[in-house]
Amino acid sequence: GLFYFWPPVFAALGRVYGGDLVADGHADVLVLELPRLMVDGVGGEVLTALVTAGAFAAFLSTASGLAIAVSGVLTQDVTSRWVGERGPTASVATAFRLAAVLAVTVPVGVALLATNLGVAQSVGLAFAVAASTFCPLLMLGIWWRGLTPAGALAGLAAGGVGAGGAAVVNVVGVEASGWPGALLAQPAAWSVPIAFATMVLVSLATRSRTPAHAHRFLVRLHTPEALDVPQ
Repeated sequence: GLFYFWPPVFAALGRVYGGDLVADGHADVLVLELPRLMVDGVGGEVLTALVTAGAFAAFLSTASGLAIAVSGVLTQDVTSRWVGERGPTASVATAFRLAAVLAVTVPVGVALLATNLGVAQSVGLAFAVAASTFCPLLMLGIWWRGLTPAGALAGLAAGGVGAGGAAVVNVVGVEASGWPGALLAQPAAWSVPIAFATMVLVSLATRSRTPAHAHRFLVRLHTPEALDVPQ
């Protein structure tokens, strides 16, 4: 919570001290230049160095963590099917190395091609895709016993295609103004409701496929652990 308190503080300070940078079209370096603009002399240089070091540490830690996570998923579902049987340990290690190469090479290639897409915008688009897929699935899966496998898959597809398509349009560099531009820049505003609606409507249309154990599972999920609920 404290972390998310600082971006609006930086934004407010940027409006006060960084007007010239924004006017010159260099708002992307405002976070790094802000300490120097606020504090003169050695103090400003030291604060700028700390902010720069923290930014690089955040970039590396986030990138490495995501690379390992994506590599693990690719290893389990994709590359393990490509590697021949050369013993369990060797196969898993080779599959993970191959997945790590893919997990790093593809984002780097996209980043080199989409030079017009800022870091803040790309992070926002990634959150929009996640919100359009995982959020409806988790919310309805935890709180609604009527969710069916078909509804879950349909909602994931609708939200993923909607937000993912908008992200691709932004990466390609298609520019739009007015309402279309606003909706493409902030796809979660419409892709999340679409995903929720699709999951609910498809689940209602396929209610005969509701898992038989859904009610019992939700009771166990929401019952305090202190109570001994039969399995």
